[in-house]
Amino acid sequence: MFKNFKAVAHMKSPIATIDPIILDAILSAAKAKEILQEEFYSGGNKYGTKEMIEGMLDPILDKKYGVYCTSIGIGDNRESVSSWAKRWDDKDEDFIKFKSKGKQRVDAGAGHFKNYHMPLVTKSYKTITFYVRGNLEEIERLLKNYIFYLGKKSSQGFGQIKEWEFLGIEQDYSIWKNEKPMRPIPADKCKEIIKEFTIRQHPVIPPYWRKDNMELCVVPQ
Repeated sequence: MFKNFKAVAHMKSPIATIDPIILDAILSAAKAKEILQEEFYSGGNKYGTKEMIEGMLDPILDKKYGVYCTSIGIGDNRESVSSWAKRWDDKDEDFIKFKSKGKQRVDAGAGHFKNYHMPLVTKSYKTITFYVRGNLEEIERLLKNYIFYLGKKSSQGFGQIKEWEFLGIEQDYSIWKNEKPMRPIPADKCKEIIKEFTIRQHPVIPPYWRKDNMELCVVPQ
């Protein structure tokens, strides 16, 4: 039985993200981790077909307006700029067996071993709240067992979650709240509601960096 509730991530470290985080993308990652186990971390930006995603998420999330009933993450935050770096450990170059002839050195100025020092915009939250309509017990199990970070650069400690909290609510705010969109919604599914909203191309199934299953959507500010 589907219920209306809030999934609240109590944060331990600043989060590195540009686009809003939508909870169905997090849940699809949790299901993939459960199914693939260690293979999930084998590398490569792979994602499931529409049928695969629906097979994982349809049993645990309600669907309205052609999208899953999960909002973007909401919360007060303070923005700052950090950085991430990648450096070649040149002190250990003596251990490398070079195959090519000529000058034997690692090119840290270009290619695979290129050094980086890049700025990184981060946001500090006390809590990030997602509105959801779905199977509360199963979603709680997935998030508590498989999702310990949100956003990018988790390997460097960004986006660490202290704990998950789940609070039941009466109304469904996962799609709309106070006549405002709570997540990207296909524009052709809500013509009677559309006012002066921002509209752009956006995937309608996770992960939301995919280039297929794109539609013109109403998006939150």
